[in-house]
Amino acid sequence: MPGLNPIADPAVSMLNRSAPATGAAPPRRHPNIDTGPLASMTLRQWLHARNSNTYAPQDIWHALVNPQTFASRELRNACDAVSPNGPLFGEMVTLLTTQEAARSLDRLADAGIFLVPARAQQLRPEDTALLRSDEGLMLWLEYAATPTSYMRVFDGSDVFGIACAEDQARIDKILHVLVACGRDSTNAPPSNPTGTAPDNPLSHLCSQIAPQWLRRLLELGASPNQLNSQGLPLVAVAMRAQALRLYSAGYDPLDVHDSLRQLAQLLWREGADLNQMNSDGIPAVALLAFHGLCGAAEALLSAGANPNSPDRFGNTLMHHLACVVRLRDNPARTDHTKVDHLAHYALIVAARYGGDLTQPNTAGHTPRSSIPASLSMAPQIEGQFIDTVRNTALLRIKSLI
Repeated sequence: MPGLNPIADPAVSMLNRSAPATGAAPPRRHPNIDTGPLASMTLRQWLHARNSNTYAPQDIWHALVNPQTFASRELRNACDAVSPNGPLFGEMVTLLTTQEAARSLDRLADAGIFLVPARAQQLRPEDTALLRSDEGLMLWLEYAATPTSYMRVFDGSDVFGIACAEDQARIDKILHVLVACGRDSTNAPPSNPTGTAPDNPLSHLCSQIAPQWLRRLLELGASPNQLNSQGLPLVAVAMRAQALRLYSAGYDPLDVHDSLRQLAQLLWREGADLNQMNSDGIPAVALLAFHGLCGAAEALLSAGANPNSPDRFGNTLMHHLACVVRLRDNPARTDHTKVDHLAHYALIVAARYGGDLTQPNTAGHTPRSSIPASLSMAPQIEGQFIDTVRNTALLRIKSLI
């Protein structure tokens, strides 16, 4: 059978610039080979056929640009999902018909592989090799090319137990690709104009649905200090997710479980700011305490969160907690979950970790000045108060689920 001929197509015309040399086609390794099967090959099968040297380069190229072949339609659909009628299809054809060793970083950058251009100069050798490979390009196209594709990476990863070795290896490579090209530093917008799902960075997504991969993701270079679209830092999101898992397993929300300590230490070792605030300026420890996750809040303190670290106004964690405690004497208070009890408890706990009630902010106000004089700050907490705090915490946690 003669070689496949591309149908008249604008993309094919453009691609002719990078096609194999015109004139006599390069000789086939097997002159009498039937090129018909190329038309029905999937893209993966086409890659295997290209690497096998069974077909002539001209026939391999034609099979990928001819819109009537299966591999071409598969690649076009994937590229059109990223950029309808854009140049990505041509760029991918050029890359895929070039030997892996000849795919330069500049060529990858021209194709739009690097969503954060600076990443191209920061790659480790193994990441460079992966991005230049067929497998890396296919993983990029499937999980990194569109803003929301990475949200499928962990589908079912912790629902059916430990993934098999093959699945683990594949997820590890996907994470390499996502971090290497810069997709980890982006927030996924809704997949359509009417979508309402909140933006969720890769690290936040991982901590919520695949916590067993968080360590690896941070080791690969994902930022541990990125806020999501709701203004929450990873420290708060990851600790909250683990605390809620423990609650679902029947653990006391005031208990500083070992897994909470280990997670807080992991975040600290990987460069997370344990004092990081949300977009409203509230420290992660306070955010966790206000939601009833007191064990998680204490775990951050035990891992090194500084209760005396000031913001630009001089307010520390102690100021934030004391301000909420003050609500107890406010007759206009409408909060029936008694968040002030949680703040009072967290204030006593933070004091055990060196929290200073006398440190003034830039306006000269100290945390102590916000606390009613009748309120005990003794380090020993009465059992009745702990019961009140625990019941309040359970109410707050139920409102999160």
